[in-house]
Amino acid sequence: MRLPFRLLYAALPALAALLLSGCAATVRSDISAINKLPADLQGRTFFVAPRKEQEGSLEFEHYAGLIGGELQAKGLRPASADRAELLVLFRYAFDQRTELVPTPAFGPTGSLIGGGSTVMLNGQAVFIPTYSAPVYGYTGTTVMPATVNRRSLTLDVVDRNSTAEKPNKLYEASVFSEGYSGVLLQVMPAMIKALFMQWPGPPVRADTITLPLPPRPR
Repeated sequence: MRLPFRLLYAALPALAALLLSGCAATVRSDISAINKLPADLQGRTFFVAPRKEQEGSLEFEHYAGLIGGELQAKGLRPASADRAELLVLFRYAFDQRTELVPTPAFGPTGSLIGGGSTVMLNGQAVFIPTYSAPVYGYTGTTVMPATVNRRSLTLDVVDRNSTAEKPNKLYEASVFSEGYSGVLLQVMPAMIKALFMQWPGPPVRADTITLPLPPRPR
């Protein structure tokens, strides 16, 4: 289909917004976990413990509250560090890379001729247009650079009798997701929710869960 360039130009902002909203509408979490937790978790006590580098971090406290809420929804009870039967530890991070993304390309596809007259030139009829304007439309695809964010969450559950030198790990999970949102505070709640949708799960778990992207924090 051929459209005047001014119409395409006017439509580009709306098209770009539509494409970006579609890409950012969900969070796809790839989850892997190994579970050796006891079957009778109901009523067991837990404490979400910060690692040394996380002490005093408000972001850690925010995610710890989300994880604690998920554990309570599974029937576990929060307790102090010295009384909890299970200690929960986690790390979170993200890194960035640039990749080339296929993008629709627009350009000149022909000319729009309006009016004119036919004259005889060297014995041949020649049409002379009154005006000729270029017409622009879809010409194929090109590639554009885009920043992709890789987000990660690792979560461990250890027995209260564990030590740094000899941890008794009962549960180990990793969650990874990629997308264009670089705001970890926006994406991490969906990753935590995805992990606990089938928690603690079978002895070995490897699956992918897609959830709506939460609203951007304001």
